[in-house]
Amino acid sequence: MPRQVDQAERREVMSEAVWRVVSERGLERLTLRAVAAAAGCTTGMVTHYFRDKKALLTHARSVMHRRMADRIDALPAHGTARDMLHSVAEQALPLDAERRLETVVWAHFQLSTRIDPDLLHQHTVSHAFWVRRLTGLVRDALPGPEPQDLEWRVQILVACLDGLAINAVTDPGAYPPELQRQVLATQLDLILQPSEGTRAS
Repeated sequence: MPRQVDQAERREVMSEAVWRVVSERGLERLTLRAVAAAAGCTTGMVTHYFRDKKALLTHARSVMHRRMADRIDALPAHGTARDMLHSVAEQALPLDAERRLETVVWAHFQLSTRIDPDLLHQHTVSHAFWVRRLTGLVRDALPGPEPQDLEWRVQILVACLDGLAINAVTDPGAYPPELQRQVLATQLDLILQPSEGTRAS
């Protein structure tokens, strides 16, 4: 009896093919034919699951965000609140081959949102979820009562992670994994300082 095709698995394979094409050739050269070649299937097979390039791109982006969320959910819950914040924030840095690929593709997707309202909406939703997750972790890791500038501190962390990730894939020799971790640790020291009103005199 022939093996039943797992449609979710087939879609995921095609999404991974999208990432490879975008990473190697850029978003402007992403075509259904190129994705089919990278996935080892026919163009007709791709169009069977995705009606057009837009649908393929949207699904590939959602899979990328889901995988990152799955990695975070699988992190062991031990150590201090700061340790957990550090571990979660690291998932946004290109510290290994999987995350380097994700960062390159994410950068291409970011640029595409400027001219595509649907992709912009998808980005806005996923980014808001990421900010909420970090906000909770920063709140837990801060000493004393919640500061009035909590939102500002999280914005600084997000900007640091985004800029560090882009620089690390653009010039990996200048931003090796150990340096990325050191920069993150330094940034956490800065944003987790107690507010002036809560510091001991």
